[in-house]
Amino acid sequence: ANPQGPSNNSSLVMSLQFHLGKVSFISCPKLLGHVAETVKRLHVPPKRCYGFILEFQGDIFMYYGLQNFYQNHRRYVISRSDAQLLGRNVNRSYCTPFTTYRNGTPMAPCGAIANSMFNDTIDLFYNLNSSAIQVPVLKTGNSWWTDKNVKFRNPESYNLSSAFAGTARPPYWHKPVYLLDEEDERNNGYVNEDLIIWMRVSAFATFRNLYRRVKRIRQFADGLPAGNYTFRISYNFPVTKFKGRKHVILSTVVWSGGSNPFLGIAYVVSGTAATLTGFVITAIHLKLRKKKTYFQK
Repeated sequence: ANPQGPSNNSSLVMSLQFHLGKVSFISCPKLLGHVAETVKRLHVPPKRCYGFILEFQGDIFMYYGLQNFYQNHRRYVISRSDAQLLGRNVNRSYCTPFTTYRNGTPMAPCGAIANSMFNDTIDLFYNLNSSAIQVPVLKTGNSWWTDKNVKFRNPESYNLSSAFAGTARPPYWHKPVYLLDEEDERNNGYVNEDLIIWMRVSAFATFRNLYRRVKRIRQFADGLPAGNYTFRISYNFPVTKFKGRKHVILSTVVWSGGSNPFLGIAYVVSGTAATLTGFVITAIHLKLRKKKTYFQK
């Protein structure tokens, strides 16, 4: 065996460890920070009608954000029926306490998550020459493909109203599930994308969900042209009971996503850990080498 093998291997490990730390600690955060600076984002306060001036180019995403809303509470997280959301007629015991009404009528969909679904209506208008042009938006294509095509399905029937016959809407809803989107049958019932996105709960009390995407047609083909815009919001989702706040976000995206410092922070932490590990390995290597030299004498 080559006596220099272990020494070379140790040097290689230490070199790789320090290079990994350098890349993670310096290069990646700097790159991600530069990319994130190109993302444009606008936070709109919770007002029913809010005007502003902006210009966004490219694909534009509209989010709603909530603060102090704890979706990660254990009883809340388990209060749902995945089998029901697949269109099956099953036991809804997991949906407690939003399972059935006192007269025995089952709720569709059942559970605390579905019952608390965000239901504000948000419209964006472009003010041009004393006229308000509603910005066209896309209601579909916003959820994960697996959710839309695998995890959510409507009960089989010749129409949706008959499919949900014998059920009732959750207590906090203003309309039954089969009327969530009367304009598009493919976005109605359990496969409604607003419902699908809401059912994917957040791990944190402050979060945002994708609400709409700007449809790039006519004068909005390149994004939102420079000008004056107005948000008109129908308030249906109460936040005062849990001392929360809500807001609307307009944002562009880049290859790394939106303007989010998480990746940069993660790389700094991992880079620091890799660098410290490199120093520890170096110290151990030097200590063992001294012992080896002592015994050889």
